[in-house]
Amino acid sequence: MSQTVQSEYTIAMTEQAARVIREAFAAEGVDTQDGLIRVGAHPGGCSGYKYDMDFTESSAVQPTDRVFESQGIRIVVDATCLNEVLGSVEIDYQRGSMIESGFTFRQLTSGAQCGCGESFTPLKETRQA
Repeated sequence: MSQTVQSEYTIAMTEQAARVIREAFAAEGVDTQDGLIRVGAHPGGCSGYKYDMDFTESSAVQPTDRVFESQGIRIVVDATCLNEVLGSVEIDYQRGSMIESGFTFRQLTSGAQCGCGESFTPLKETRQA
């Protein structure tokens, strides 16, 4: 896995989020040495972008990706997305009703997240303002 693209930003995970991911890996029979979580973003939501998160394998990591480890879970993100859209992010998991449970993302860099927490303004736009 290449980590040649440097960044001042990081992607971290709370213990609660890591526990849920480990449970999902176990349920799917995914080896934590080969499985990673890919984090990204796509246009949408009231603030411009929405977070993406999915499972991926070590073989899918590209030379332009950055790989982080947090709470024993490896997280991969495209370096351009990290540096221009996301910035530093913490992933958590909130338990609640069936509708309210799920992964949440907290921007640690720009703080340009909408009130509902579902979307955010990309980092490159907050730096220009």
